[in-house]
Amino acid sequence: MKKAIEFSIHQGMKSGHAEQAILKYKKIEGKSNIWYVAIQPNEGDNVYCGSRSGKHSDGFGGSTLDFELEDGTIDKVQGPWHSNSSALLDDTEYDVTHKHFTKGIIALDCVNVEDSTDWMKTKHFEVLHYDKEPIIGDFERIDIMAQYFANELKKSIYYAVITSGGGRSKWVNPKN
Repeated sequence: MKKAIEFSIHQGMKSGHAEQAILKYKKIEGKSNIWYVAIQPNEGDNVYCGSRSGKHSDGFGGSTLDFELEDGTIDKVQGPWHSNSSALLDDTEYDVTHKHFTKGIIALDCVNVEDSTDWMKTKHFEVLHYDKEPIIGDFERIDIMAQYFANELKKSIYYAVITSGGGRSKWVNPKN
């Protein structure tokens, strides 16, 4: 029997404002909004949306955020929202839907670790897929692979995934 792999979807807290402030951005005019996309390999993880009308919204509590653009200029945007690659694609046709960092595990069975050192880990058995490091791809890359395994093996599969926005895990059943 193979050794179990421990994996946790729980991560430390991070400041969305601090993360946003250290990056440089592409500015993209959409049909409905103005978009700011971080210049990085995982572009889909840092997508922000500002109002085209110039009216502020309540994103980031209505704070004014500075977006440093490719040319070094700064756009000051009041109340932008942290958005997602699908909404960006719909409004601009700029596609970063396959440029998200994700790290995941897919297994046939799992149990929660209940020791005093880290109660938030899960032991995974009969592992079908495991990313040792984050991989750039579709945001739902692990979900899609887990569904594939469930359908092929005709059994329930457990998966867990970590993204830049947090983690999630669940059992997935085969679909006919």
